[in-house]
Amino acid sequence: MRILTFLFVFIIASKVAANPANQGIKLIYQGKIGEALKVLEPLAQKHQPKAAFFSALLLLFGDKPEPSKGLQYLEQAVKAGYGPALDTYAGLYLHGDFMPKDIHKAKMYYEISARRGYGPSQFNYGIICKNAEGVPLDLEAAYIFLSLASENYSDLGELTLDAREFRDQVREQLSPSALERAQQSFYRLRKEIAAKKINND
Repeated sequence: MRILTFLFVFIIASKVAANPANQGIKLIYQGKIGEALKVLEPLAQKHQPKAAFFSALLLLFGDKPEPSKGLQYLEQAVKAGYGPALDTYAGLYLHGDFMPKDIHKAKMYYEISARRGYGPSQFNYGIICKNAEGVPLDLEAAYIFLSLASENYSDLGELTLDAREFRDQVREQLSPSALERAQQSFYRLRKEIAAKKINND
């Protein structure tokens, strides 16, 4: 499995915050997976999105996988609009893990999460639109979402530099009028996301 992808998700999704799931996440880092699940699953059953997401990761990719249960928790977190869960769900569709491969569904979930302000999804959606592998080429959307990702240091850290490089590659392919439209859409969407104040922790 693409361990690095999910390690990245673990790091991004576990920022310090007053969230009851953090106790369970701390146990994960200590290698106490069984204890972590004992903390996280009751919270997940109370529809706490972060707890459901981390329970899902452990049940999908842990030493003792329970895929059907893991997917149930993941889908619960997806329905709650939790950014890391939406991004992971998109990734499962993208790679065909635990569900049939479907690039169109992957793109849809990346876009939903990206519009909710989650940096990894902004990056992933921008790349899908840029590379057009299995979906139509959409350079304006690629520019918009890679621009958002390039400013989202709190989620992406140094990957903002990659987002900026890819955005600049896209910019070179846009006509002046298309670039103007994309820039205006970027400013508008950035403002909308800021107004929503969605917490992906």
